[in-house]
Amino acid sequence: MYGRLFATQKEWGEAKESKAGLFRTYAVGLGLDLAKYDAAVNAPATLERVEADQRDGLALGVQGTPAFLVDGVKIQTPGTYEDSKALIDSRLAR
Repeated sequence: MYGRLFATQKEWGEAKESKAGLFRTYAVGLGLDLAKYDAAVNAPATLERVEADQRDGLALGVQGTPAFLVDGVKIQTPGTYEDSKALIDSRLAR
């Protein structure tokens, strides 16, 4: 499901209205167990996790995705995989 969400983010990412129906359509198309999907989507723990992630992002100054932080410092989004790998490798070498 996460792969489908990332692949289609341009279609729904800036929407102001709920896309719950669209996401459920994705779940159907992927053959997911809809009872488990609905239970997970509607679970209080799911909402708590989303809200905690949002709070964490706001506290770090994140205003959208993707956003990258290395060693707690927000960095410009790397342009390529190789750029990302080089940045992480350089930090790990310290």
